[in-house]
Amino acid sequence: MDSLPAAALGHFVMKVANLGASYQFYSDLGLRPMGIFPDVAIVELRGGTHILLVPEKDETPFPLTSSHLGQRAAFFNEHLDLMINGKTRSDLEAYRAMLLQNGIPADEIAQEKFFGHDYFQLADPDGHGVTVYTTHAGEAPV
Repeated sequence: MDSLPAAALGHFVMKVANLGASYQFYSDLGLRPMGIFPDVAIVELRGGTHILLVPEKDETPFPLTSSHLGQRAAFFNEHLDLMINGKTRSDLEAYRAMLLQNGIPADEIAQEKFFGHDYFQLADPDGHGVTVYTTHAGEAPV
């Protein structure tokens, strides 16, 4: 399977209380900072997907409603899953250690795997849940 999927996630919109704080937080996680604008801050994931951070209390140029994203609906009010560029538990331990060293609190790495992935969880400045997984890039489909 060398072909790419027919579609990819282009933009993910997340409501935040403080654009600057959230922009810095996601930049500190290793996402590429793209810029802060009057009504939106943009960070980029590996692969080119953009997270559009918009003020939660301000009028936005497009309608937004509350949602429950990710695999664990009970985990906070918004949820974002990220994959590091590493396949092993050791890779994930190194990434988590870097976050802790930079003052970003992160839960312990889970003892069990989730569909073959090691992972840990943390919260962004607004309490949005973020789960960080090892990647599956290059693995054969199951």
